[in-house]
Amino acid sequence: MSQIARELKMLFYLNSHINRNVKISELADLLEVTPRQVRRYRDDLDQCGFYVLEERGPNGGYKLEEPLDKSLMIPDNIMLALNIAAKNNESLIKSLKKLPVVPKVSSNIICDNRIFDDLLDKVSIIWEAKEKQMQVAFHYIDRKGEHMDLWCTPYMITFTNHTYYLIASYLPKNEDERLVKYDIDNMSEIRMVRNAKIRKKYEDEVIELLKYYGIKNIDDEVTRLVIRYNNESILKRIDRLFDYKGTVNEEEKTYTVFSKSENELFYPLFSLGTKDIEILDEKIKKKYINYLENQLMALKK
Repeated sequence: MSQIARELKMLFYLNSHINRNVKISELADLLEVTPRQVRRYRDDLDQCGFYVLEERGPNGGYKLEEPLDKSLMIPDNIMLALNIAAKNNESLIKSLKKLPVVPKVSSNIICDNRIFDDLLDKVSIIWEAKEKQMQVAFHYIDRKGEHMDLWCTPYMITFTNHTYYLIASYLPKNEDERLVKYDIDNMSEIRMVRNAKIRKKYEDEVIELLKYYGIKNIDDEVTRLVIRYNNESILKRIDRLFDYKGTVNEEEKTYTVFSKSENELFYPLFSLGTKDIEILDEKIKKKYINYLENQLMALKK
């Protein structure tokens, strides 16, 4: 592994463990170098603007001064590969070759670069099941808060709406195999259960799904959101929050984005506020107001 690869691996390992001090010996073992070399890597990172704090003592170690900047231009599949490579102590190239995500490197900017250990543990199991062509069983909590035990065959992992999703095939009894989606954060007790192969190729369906903000089942109705913005500065923020999946009409100062889930449109709307934007569709505006009122009622309970 090259020095640059080791420094990147160290950077993303520190970012994945942003809430604790990482011992120099732990980094040395991870990178298979001496503690002295780790200190040199830290100096290089500091010179690049990634400031690493050092705390001495029994509980001391290295820690990033801040999480990686949200404007850092790193495609989501590269980001995930870096973090898993660091966790599994393997090369980035090996991780990229195995990574079960959309193979095309997108230009999306990661909106939150922190990938915590719990998520990486889940992804690692799914990743291994994908490689071994095995089904996974797991406990799942859906959006309504309902608990269920499910199983599926992993197809790919993708990132949208600041969330990692598993796209998988599901074959109910007496029905055709179909594409399903799960929020990996809401999955628990994940385990490989039995051998299974994807019976259908879903490339076209996935490409179609990823054109939209959010991922829902193919037969869901599409929602169109049109926002009028006040200035170019707020437009950049709008585009970033909607994962760069909208289209801009500069003459009318509008931003249009499509989704197969209204709720996945409401999250970035809430982050934007109402000072610099206007929702042009009254039907969508009423649904959004109802969504906010329900959230407020839930908080008051």
